[in-house]
Amino acid sequence: MRLERGIISSSQLMFLVAGYVQGSVMVVAITNIITKQYTWLVVLSGLAASIPLAMVYIALARKFPGKDLVQINRIVYGPYLGKLVSALYIWFFCSVAGFMLTYVGEIIKYYMMPETPKYAICILFACICAWTVRNGIEVLARTSVIFVMIIIFVILITFFLLLKDMQLTNFLPFFDLSLKDFIQGTHVMLTLPFSEIVVFLMVMPYVNKGVEAKKSVILGLIIGGGSILIDTVRNTAVLGVTSTIMVSPSIESVRLIDLAEIITRLEMLVITLLLIAMFIKVSVMYYGSVLGIARLFNLRSYRPLVLPIGSIIVSLSILSFTYLAQNVSFATGTGPFFTLTFEFSPVITLLIAKIRKLPK
Repeated sequence: MRLERGIISSSQLMFLVAGYVQGSVMVVAITNIITKQYTWLVVLSGLAASIPLAMVYIALARKFPGKDLVQINRIVYGPYLGKLVSALYIWFFCSVAGFMLTYVGEIIKYYMMPETPKYAICILFACICAWTVRNGIEVLARTSVIFVMIIIFVILITFFLLLKDMQLTNFLPFFDLSLKDFIQGTHVMLTLPFSEIVVFLMVMPYVNKGVEAKKSVILGLIIGGGSILIDTVRNTAVLGVTSTIMVSPSIESVRLIDLAEIITRLEMLVITLLLIAMFIKVSVMYYGSVLGIARLFNLRSYRPLVLPIGSIIVSLSILSFTYLAQNVSFATGTGPFFTLTFEFSPVITLLIAKIRKLPK
């Protein structure tokens, strides 16, 4: 039974993946604490390490054409274990959405509305995401095309406007990063921004040309990762190691732009685009959650689940982390191991499917 009537093109999938990855730019700020001026290096290594995993996700989607992750789990693991695995994935999607919603609340409260309660910000933002999810993947995919192009344009234009403030000495000394910190930083970048695209196994059945999904996902991953890389290089070149103590180095670096006292105060534009990128990521995870539950319980529509699941996501965002420091501790500690479990599981699923020669 088809739960989603909308269809997206392969190019829309590419932009959706790119926007989803861009929504994780706050993770880079967290990684700065570990890798300092070498964050650009772990962004590259994390992106490179994520491509083989992305290929596994694509291979799994191709092996079961027209099937989403919940259906694949049911076929491979059987009706009971398959439902358990799918339920854990749905919990994972909700958790990541709640985690990102916490960042949204912190950013808006810190930079825009310091007197506003965080729960009010999270509820309002979740309502916007709920409206988008209720309207289907096609609406989200179409808007992501416009938003991603604007985000890339702003990243590039701010990069060039800040050239005069950049100092190459901020990258020195070269290759002084310890192996332990490099591995830890790469692990964070691999698991949190990049390999979380496992959620797109819920989206790929609705691509009109499934055979082109491989190219779209990989290109989207590279575009999203490339924009994060440019953003990271700009911030390091402008701010140096002081970026490690900032909530958002992207916002702080763009604050320095002052072109003849005419083009200035661009940080509000960057905050807006940062929130838009986070909106894409939260909405995709939100969509994967409601679609997964509807599929798990064989419902005819996922739309009645939008508000209840939204309430759970908001509750997770408010109750899980009280302070930003707790987010940072989770993202650099247990978080990457928690997410890696779900990101690596499709490798096992694909191996079992090949051994059992599924689908029959």
